[in-house]
Amino acid sequence: MKHMIVVGAGILGASLAYHLANRGIKVTVIDKGHPASGATGSSFGWIHTTVRDDAPDALLRCASVMDWQRLEKEIPELWVNWTGALSYDDDSLKSQPAENLLRQPEISRLEPALNNPPQQAYYANHDGAVDPIEATRVLLDKACSLGATLKSQTPVIGFIRTGNNVTGIETPEGVLNADCVVLTCGIGITPLLNGIGIQLPILVSPAILLRYSTENHLINTLISGHDMEVRHTRNGDILAAEDYPLSGNTDEVAVDLLAAMKTGLKGAASVRLLSQSVGQRPVPEDGCPVIGFLDDTKGVYVVVMHPAVTCAATVGRMVSEELLSGNNPEIPASYRPTRFLSDQKCR
Repeated sequence: MKHMIVVGAGILGASLAYHLANRGIKVTVIDKGHPASGATGSSFGWIHTTVRDDAPDALLRCASVMDWQRLEKEIPELWVNWTGALSYDDDSLKSQPAENLLRQPEISRLEPALNNPPQQAYYANHDGAVDPIEATRVLLDKACSLGATLKSQTPVIGFIRTGNNVTGIETPEGVLNADCVVLTCGIGITPLLNGIGIQLPILVSPAILLRYSTENHLINTLISGHDMEVRHTRNGDILAAEDYPLSGNTDEVAVDLLAAMKTGLKGAASVRLLSQSVGQRPVPEDGCPVIGFLDDTKGVYVVVMHPAVTCAATVGRMVSEELLSGNNPEIPASYRPTRFLSDQKCR
């Protein structure tokens, strides 16, 4: 039986572990911390399908709804909130033809709590949201019930190699051998590959996740505007996403957003900040997903992109198929890591 090691227990690693285990593959998931303790734990959880046709991740986004719906059927414990998303930020309005845009009366019917509804907005009725931490747990639990092994708080010290073939990993507990090592550990991929002389340009894009309590149900959809990006969670809290400020003052961002909600939403007087965190999102240098085997180094497969939550169900399916067959033509050549590695050789 083939043995795959998945390094990284975020949403991508959890989805891949489930898809592999569901196909009868022996899987070990390794994480230096706890599941979803990296970028996944500070993700907004938007299954965001609206994107330009020429966007680098358009293929994955377009397939994401169908794959998340498939996972819901396969794993009843998995919960996705299919509310749709109402967007009135400048980028969304510019990217949509006028006939796709809603006007104020329609916007107010969707979101009656908006004090000053925008003149126009785009409603992506197929969009949804998940709790990334809970979804990661459910996927890993299901994978483990199918025979996968999870090793938390287990850092990877390095790769075990025979020539240019990677045959496993070294951890503080010893060596784990595998037919393939799959790296889904976000910004942690860079130092691991640097250790074998491979440079994969993955940038860090910090973002703020904020959680607020509220006594009232205020939002029916997921709202993404120039003033706020918010949605309700399963327990009724309000989750919000914000860009990381140049000043680095995240407390100021939390205060400003709270003021924006109290001004912009009817019934928001009871809203209170519960928590805030900063997620270090991995973004390939050219903005295009990185999915595939390395060029001259056999036995290592890389999966990294933003947005991971949106793409996780589709990527788990696509990559598991490729790891079993050796090639999946559904994955575009433009996603392959070899685009960065043509001039690099493993030392």
